[in-house]
Amino acid sequence: MDAREYFDSVRIAVRARARCLARVSAMRAREGLRGASVTAMRGGGTSDPMGATDARVDAEREARAEVSQLDAEIAAARAVCRGVRESCPSQRWGDVLELRYCEDLSVAETAAALSISARSAARDTSAALDFVDSIGIACARAGMGAAS
Repeated sequence: MDAREYFDSVRIAVRARARCLARVSAMRAREGLRGASVTAMRGGGTSDPMGATDARVDAEREARAEVSQLDAEIAAARAVCRGVRESCPSQRWGDVLELRYCEDLSVAETAAALSISARSAARDTSAALDFVDSIGIACARAGMGAAS
């Protein structure tokens, strides 16, 4: 796996984490609405507020496990970014990688966050990925590279 594939998988993990948290939040909101509507109803309804709560609790348990796994993947990528900051010719390369992939920002958003042009952000992203490819992900994570 090259650096682009690695960091693209991290971006996918960031997005999956956000979807997972949004799914649980939506379940909580629906459960709250159901609970309120059941108390307002008088007979005739077949709603099961406890069933909805049980389903949400089960989904939250699964989501916590998934989020924990995704968090570990994202944290490992942040460690690579820290290593890149320590070992490469430009500390900004680690910042660009972290913002683009671990924070899932666009090139324009990354450029704005770093007060650089979008062209510089794109160029730095490409250079940083090439740098990681040249030394390997494990060496980048350990901070070993051009500086060592």
